[in-house]
Amino acid sequence: MTRGTDNDLIRPLLALLRGELPAGEARELRARLRHEPELAAEYQRLERTWSNLELPPAAPAPPGFTGRIMARVRSERAAGSLSWAAAPGWVRATAAASLVAGALLGIGVGRSWPAAEPALTPEGAIAGLKVSSGEDLSLVKGYWNLLEETMTTGGETETRQ
Repeated sequence: MTRGTDNDLIRPLLALLRGELPAGEARELRARLRHEPELAAEYQRLERTWSNLELPPAAPAPPGFTGRIMARVRSERAAGSLSWAAAPGWVRATAAASLVAGALLGIGVGRSWPAAEPALTPEGAIAGLKVSSGEDLSLVKGYWNLLEETMTTGGETETRQ
């Protein structure tokens, strides 16, 4: 391959390697790779190089970075610049509008929400445990009955007591 040919083919080979070539052009270039050994060797060299590329490791924060940031936050807090008064007007207006909208929404939902049912008294809870036959159930017996119903498979009941 000559130097001019290298420059003309490197871009399409790299585009093929990255999967950026349109389907028709990719087919044509792959056909050329099968018939031209020099071009195929160049593609293989680029492929090996591409597969060995790695991002450099992340650089650690410079020494003292955290301390400098915290010192600046403390100085701005002491100077009073971290307050609502220092916030731009649009930020304060947006916060106020959100607060009013939330309050109105809460009031509207509260009015349309159905009234809560009164809490059960101990007598009402015990009455709720009675079966239609009039039998009083204890919590333990009710639990085991529920467990038996849940574990029923194919008409058979497993009992664990």
